[in-house]
Amino acid sequence: MKTHHISLLTRDAEKNVHFYTKILGMRLVKNTVNQENIRIRHLFYGDYLGTPGTVVTFFVVPMLGPRTDAKRFFNTIRLSVPNGSLDYWKDRLHGFGIQTDDIEEGISFKDSLDDVTIKFVETHNVLSDWHVVKNTDVPAKYQITRLMGSELHIPDPTATANFFHDWMGLQVIDNVVQLEDGQAIELFKSPNNDRTRFGRGSIDHFAFAVPDLKTLDNYYHKALDMKLNFEEYIDRGWFKSLYVRDPGNNRVELATTEPGFSLEEPILTMGSQLSLTPKFENKRQEILDFYAKEGVDFHDVDD
Repeated sequence: MKTHHISLLTRDAEKNVHFYTKILGMRLVKNTVNQENIRIRHLFYGDYLGTPGTVVTFFVVPMLGPRTDAKRFFNTIRLSVPNGSLDYWKDRLHGFGIQTDDIEEGISFKDSLDDVTIKFVETHNVLSDWHVVKNTDVPAKYQITRLMGSELHIPDPTATANFFHDWMGLQVIDNVVQLEDGQAIELFKSPNNDRTRFGRGSIDHFAFAVPDLKTLDNYYHKALDMKLNFEEYIDRGWFKSLYVRDPGNNRVELATTEPGFSLEEPILTMGSQLSLTPKFENKRQEILDFYAKEGVDFHDVDD
């Protein structure tokens, strides 16, 4: 099993887009709204195609306060960059006034808006062909190639390890959930029992990729048989999703890799205007009218 995407919260769409596109060189592949609440914007970043496994998304909540990471929370976006590119990224980030720290597996730094910890690790992968992000000054040989995982902080790592093993069939070694190609979710015991409060930079959920609807359906029925904390089984348009809570009450998603982000618009124009799946197309004018009052026209981003 591989990663699919990670979804976080941010307070400022314009600054968020600037950081992930102009500094990190990712593409804004979907400029849309939260399907659970159309009054919340939803921004998707990834490689040029928005390939599952490259995607980082943000829900935009302008009045969002600071977060409290305590009893249970995901933490850190772990991304891969090509071998030999860390010096380039250090120089680039320093040029934008962003401090980096050397870690055993690469470098670590914070985003400049929501205090999100991001880790770059080197792998042999390099983007090629249509995956290469255009309209960025980050050379293809240095561009971010994949979402490698995250950290999960919970009161009982053993229970959560069993959750990943028993339901998803994943091997867990030394509290590390093993995914393909070096991808992983690291499990940590929470240091206290204080209440976690979502805020700026909180990770709402982490999504794993499944190859097709049949496989997703099998996980759905298995979750019901195991009496897991099931939330939702839903068609998101670009993929179909299953949401389940782990024993620590964190949201885990399984998502299909198809039909993909070019479902309703050409690849060349993805992210440059309001994107809506067919299910929400009849709400387009309602959505545009609401955001016009908020000073948002969905053309505020240069692709």
